This record gives sequence, C-alpha cells and structure tokens, in this order.
Amino acid sequence: MLLKMLFFFAVASWMAWILLIIGLRTRRELSDRKEREYTRAAGVIVEYQTSSEGRFTFMKPVVEFTADGQKLRLLYGNSMSQDKFPPGTEVDVRYDVSDPSHFHLEGDPVFENPGGGAIRVAVIWIVASLLLTVFLAVFVGGARFDIGYIWRRISRRMR
Repeated sequence: MLLKMLFFFAVASWMAWILLIIGLRTRRELSDRKEREYTRAAGVIVEYQTSSEGRFTFMKPVVEFTADGQKLRLLYGNSMSQDKFPPGTEVDVRYDVSDPSHFHLEGDPVFENPGGGAIRVAVIWIVASLLLTVFLAVFVGGARFDIGYIWRRISRRMR
C-alpha cells in the first residue's frame, strides 16, 4: 500500500517538482544577473509609450538616466502603471556597466521576486498532491492511519 501511495504522489506531483526547479533556477539566474548589474543611477520616467503584443496593449515607460557621464533615454522592457508612476517620477535604476541599455528599475516585482509565482504554485501543488494521496489512501485504499497504532508500532521497534 505504501508503494502505491508513493507512486501516486510521484505521478500527481511530478509537474510541480519541475515547476519548482524552474522557479528556483529563475531566481538564481536573476539574482546572479542582479550581482552583475551593480551600478546604480538616479533616473526619471519621462513618458510612456504604447506597446502592443497580440491582443494586449502595454504602457512601457521611457526612462532617462546618466551612465558613465552619458545621458541615456531608453524604453523600459516591462509595463508599469502610469497612475502609480506618472511621468516625472524619480526612480532608482540598476544597469550593466558594459551595456547600459540593459537595465531595470528598483522595486519592479519581476526583479524583486524572480520565480516567486512558480515556486508558490509548485509548493501548493506538491502539498495538495500529498493531501490527495493521503486522502485516497485512507478513504479509498483503506490504509490505516491511526496515530496510536503507528506510535505503538514505532515504540515496539525501538525496544
């Protein structure tokens, strides 16, 4: 019965384990990337440009900041709320010294919690798979999960 339970748990949660690995790897890659992007600069959101991708329209800010004495005006890759960050808002910019066009804004959730969504979904999925496995083992498979019974068996073996 235990082998059947473990097999069901493995089958029910294999995709979650893959998702967990992807989330952790994403977190590691982006934290390494943050280490390389160690230079900070003060920037200003100058304007917003509309970007269409498929059926969706995004508002992407144009950020102006100074890197190595050169004033840059670049389009940010992620969309932001124009209400939350109106034009003229000062922002902290982190950019790569070797390529200042590769930058991100401090406080952007994509960079603050990389892979966080995948990790949360994977952990919830794994816990749900475990609970479903125990439920099926007890109520469908007839497994015996009496705590007193389990404790007596463990204590007998320890003597």
